[in-house]
Amino acid sequence: LINSDKEDETCLRKYRKRCMQDMHQKLSFGPKYGYLSELQNGEQFLETIEKERKTTTIIVHIYEDGAKGCDLLNSSLTCLAAEYCMVRFCKIKASNTGAEDRFSFDVLPTLLVYRGGELVSNFISVTEQFN
Repeated sequence: LINSDKEDETCLRKYRKRCMQDMHQKLSFGPKYGYLSELQNGEQFLETIEKERKTTTIIVHIYEDGAKGCDLLNSSLTCLAAEYCMVRFCKIKASNTGAEDRFSFDVLPTLLVYRGGELVSNFISVTEQFN
């Protein structure tokens, strides 16, 4: 009886471990990124938003060299991208978007959050909102 209890406990541990591995695998489906990618132009920006999987969250940083807070936000997003590899982190220069008149220095840095091809949220002048 004593040996039987130990065997049952061992079987239960193996079963729990297998269940946890299965659950982890189911929750971590989809592509993994882990880096901050540079988008070269407005066409690539639109293609990234439209062609990504519907379940993937995309965070786009619109920046410009010399704009207050943009370099610091790029560094922060690089760290976040490594930690949250299921989220796609991108950056694009405002002058490369094709809509640079909408992204003057006073609204930069700007963060746009997309999911399923739709804009979910936007943060304009991030440095004013998040010191």
